Amino acid sequence: MPAFGLVVNERDEILMIQRGYGSRKGQWSLPRGQRDKGESLQRTAVRETLEETGIRMSADELYYKSDRHSFEIWKGKRLSGHITVQRKECLDAKWFQIDMLPHDDNLAFGPDLRTIGKWATENPGSRRVYYPRSPMRRAGFVLLVDYHKRVLLMQRQRGPRAGKWSLPGGKAQSNERRRDAAARESNRATGLYFDLESLYLENRHQAQVWRGSPHLGTGEPIECRWFPLDSLPDDDSLGFAIDVRTIEKWAADNPGSRRIRYSQLC
Repeated sequence: MPAFGLVVNERDEILMIQRGYGSRKGQWSLPRGQRDKGESLQRTAVRETLEETGIRMSADELYYKSDRHSFEIWKGKRLSGHITVQRKECLDAKWFQIDMLPHDDNLAFGPDLRTIGKWATENPGSRRVYYPRSPMRRAGFVLLVDYHKRVLLMQRQRGPRAGKWSLPGGKAQSNERRRDAAARESNRATGLYFDLESLYLENRHQAQVWRGSPHLGTGEPIECRWFPLDSLPDDDSLGFAIDVRTIEKWAADNPGSRRIRYSQLC
């Protein structure tokens, strides 16, 4: 009989783990586990959360209960600890902000769908976005901006996000800095040469976005588009959470910005 822990920190973020095995590998779930003999499900939620993430929770409230499927979800506050991923069963663990909650396609189990759906309904400003199944650890991306303040984005050609727009970049190689990975992968993908100027954004996937400006005379890269301030892609047109957060920040930083929906086939 399983129990799940819904942990909320002081920033109203909730804790989730990325499963590291089985048919749901790469998907996100609340910390969970089976009850030991003689153990209450409330205690199970606390113990499993600590074992999987290194976070100690309070388990103050029974947030959801299913008599039919015999599981309980206990909600509580973070009492102590910092994220320490249990590598035997998990790929990653992270705090999800209320405006960056996982989409249903990213969630592993029915209880996760019910909990995130309920949490999003109860908390104003909630938003659901798509996350990749593979952990975005040690990745670097570039926000390329020309002198017209246009942003360069790539259109993804394969996979479930085909047709969506993304920042150029990719994962760092062994012992490679994320800044170097951003420059290398972006040059390979776009064919452009550019100067990296400053760290623009860093998220809890340990991914970095560097602000850059292209050299003159580079021409138009294939399968990419320059987006002006008054026609930035909306959330539904973007591939991943890192793209959503970066374009959202760019729009907020620049007066007169506007975001619109782009067809996946354009």
